[in-house]
Amino acid sequence: MLSLKKLEHADHDKKQAKKIEKELPYFITIVTLLATSGLGPYSILQKIKDLNLLPAIRQESIKIIKRIDMLGLDPITVLIQAKEKTSSRLLGDFLAGYVSAIQSGGNVINYLKSKMSSSFEMLEAKEKGSVEKISGIVHAYLTMQIVILAVFILVAAVGSNPLSITPGASTAANYNPPYMILVFPPIMSLVFLKVAQKFNYSNISEVQVKKILRFGLPAILISIILVLSNALSSFHANAYIVGIGLVAASLWPALHFQKIYTKNLDAETATPQILRDITEARKSGLGPEKCIIRACKRKDYRTFNVIANTISNKLEWGIPMNNIFDSLYSEIKNFQVLVSFRILFEIITSGGGNVNTLDSLADTSEKIYDIEKNKREMLKPYIMVGFMLITITGFTTLLTIDSFASINQQSRPGSEPLGSGYVEQTRSFFDIISMSVIVQAWLAGLFIGKITKGAFSGGFLFSIILVIITMVSVDMIQLHVINIGSIMKNSTPPI
Repeated sequence: MLSLKKLEHADHDKKQAKKIEKELPYFITIVTLLATSGLGPYSILQKIKDLNLLPAIRQESIKIIKRIDMLGLDPITVLIQAKEKTSSRLLGDFLAGYVSAIQSGGNVINYLKSKMSSSFEMLEAKEKGSVEKISGIVHAYLTMQIVILAVFILVAAVGSNPLSITPGASTAANYNPPYMILVFPPIMSLVFLKVAQKFNYSNISEVQVKKILRFGLPAILISIILVLSNALSSFHANAYIVGIGLVAASLWPALHFQKIYTKNLDAETATPQILRDITEARKSGLGPEKCIIRACKRKDYRTFNVIANTISNKLEWGIPMNNIFDSLYSEIKNFQVLVSFRILFEIITSGGGNVNTLDSLADTSEKIYDIEKNKREMLKPYIMVGFMLITITGFTTLLTIDSFASINQQSRPGSEPLGSGYVEQTRSFFDIISMSVIVQAWLAGLFIGKITKGAFSGGFLFSIILVIITMVSVDMIQLHVINIGSIMKNSTPPI
């Protein structure tokens, strides 16, 4: 029982350490900039106590402040003790170095700036490492797609063809479709979606599931009812019904997320520009508030213009910066943008806002932006790779199934033509295959969205495109635009 509790405690500490280390670069940045503005350790911890953007660090700060206030201990003593009590070794090392620099009378600001610089170097290396892990997941997913296609073709080639004819029979009365192979790709896609969830995170929150279901569930239910009732089975339109239902269900979340994503990207691009403008204006002698007003009145921030201009107008009306930040938080969910503006407002309200502090903040914001931008650029090629593979494997699977009937007919020279029952079974099985491939294409779009944009909601647009491409492939094969049977017949030498 004690061993079980120890394991649970160790697991909790490990998870907490990961959360702290994820927030650590921003914590070090806040400590550095507030210290540059003249604040001491206790005052800095009081500021961080109200910082909801860093929940794990905030929790650690509250613990330290409680020990100082309730036990009446010296802040330096509590920080030394916190080094041993925190679950994160990196946080403990930072606090130990911070206290040591204070006690030795050294240059605390230089120490903090060096730690801030090294923390962002570690963050950049960590992001590159995460891209490599994502690359491994993508390659595993693509390999899975190819293997499943190869297995399906192999099953048909060795005689387990779901449309093969029993010797001496005129129809395909006896066949055993490999339904497990059809179910396996969507199941594996769901598994990979779950795995990808742990490797890539977005600065933008997901679209709420309730809203997705509200707009998408009716279309899904209608398509399921039509397929199960066989209302349009005589037209062999079940695959199109499933495809149209998935496209209709994905349309609203795709448009909604794209709007949010564009706004947040514009905000992410504009934030370093605003901070740099504030710094340069501050060098000319303008007050901090006037610098913000001037920088936010620019008109080249695209969709972020309205929010930036609102910040400027509220400052002119004398609205407190905390209220301005709350309004910004309700409009933008990008962590990088929010933490940059929060630090800016904290610096100015704390009586800081000198040129050196603002210059350091602008540099930090530019580093954060470059790290995120480089990560997005490294992930972009996976969009094209995913599209090519899903399109090729889906088209090849459908083409292979459609060619089974022609190949069977050519392998039975001198036999009677296949009856209408066999043709109907062929088309019915092709419909089932088509529905499976369309569902797989839709799930693949969500996977690509999670990999490249960090959010499943970002994959709805890719899902729509892949489903449409797959439906076009189904239509092309049903119209026999490409037919392997005809090609083989023309290439067969006369006897």
